[in-house]
Formats: sequence, structure tokens, C-alpha cells
Amino acid sequence: MNKILIIYYTKTGFTERYAQWVREETNCELLPYSRRDTADFTAYDTIVYGGGVHAGAINGIKWFRKKMTELSGKRLAVFATGAMPPESPEPEKALKQNFSEEEWQKLKVFYLPSGLNYEKMGAVDRAMMAMFRSLMKKKEGEDSEAYRAVSASYDISSKEYLKPLLQYLKEN
Repeated sequence: MNKILIIYYTKTGFTERYAQWVREETNCELLPYSRRDTADFTAYDTIVYGGGVHAGAINGIKWFRKKMTELSGKRLAVFATGAMPPESPEPEKALKQNFSEEEWQKLKVFYLPSGLNYEKMGAVDRAMMAMFRSLMKKKEGEDSEAYRAVSASYDISSKEYLKPLLQYLKEN
């Protein structure tokens, strides 16, 4: 039986929601990033790391990349949540820049569209988004799709986006 551990880093709740949805389907164990040092990796066959994409970087991914050598021989996967539309080429570019070519070959990476939640963002993130919105407004205009996409909170997360990850996890 494939024993699965998901370690997740959530800032606004989207990554945690996806992790919980995966648990509903796979009966895996969940571990918040804040408790990552308590993990006994020897007890699991598959290790999944989940984090939100923030300015192109997956939150907490440096820690996971350092652990990859220790996790050699295990099935490894990463899921990243973000506000980028699923049909955009941007998610794959953003995800690839987080890994070396060698690391990319050793794991499966999945993008799970989620959204923006200004209400749960910290002050620094809100300030960065305000600067980004201002830049988008000047560059693209108030009526542009890009500007509208970052001008308010929204939630596009869906269990539908989990299908490829769930299929991977259910493979022996």
C-alpha cells in the first residue's frame, strides 16, 4: 500500500484546502510546513510538497529541494497553487524556474489554480500586490484582463484541477 505524506505551506488557505481535498481522496497524512521537522519520512512511500506561487517562487520550496537527496528512492511530487489561469503558459514557466533540470526529472510537478485572497494576505504581500496592480494599470489599462485579474479577491480553486495529481498518487 502506497503511504503518502503531504507537507504544505499555506498563506491564504488555498494550498491547505487542496491538501485537504487530496486527503479526502487518498487517505494521506497532512503536515503543515511549520511542523515539517517532525516528519518521519521513512514511514512513507510518496512525499508531496505543496506551496503557493508567490512572485514566481513556490513558498518553502528551498527546504524541499534540500530534502530531495535524503528522499532518494521515494516517489516525489510538488503541487503549487496560484492565481495564474490554468490555460496560461505562465504556470509551467514559473514552476520550472524553481528547480534544476536534474530535480525536475526526479519529481512530478502539478499546478493547481486557486485565486487571490487579499483579506488573508499579510501587509507585505498586500503592499506588493498594490504596487503590481498600479504597474498593471499603467501598462495595460483599467479595462485590461490582466489588471482586473489582480484588482480583487477571487477563488477559482476546484477539485477538477486535482485529477492529474490524484491519478499520479493512486498509481503504484
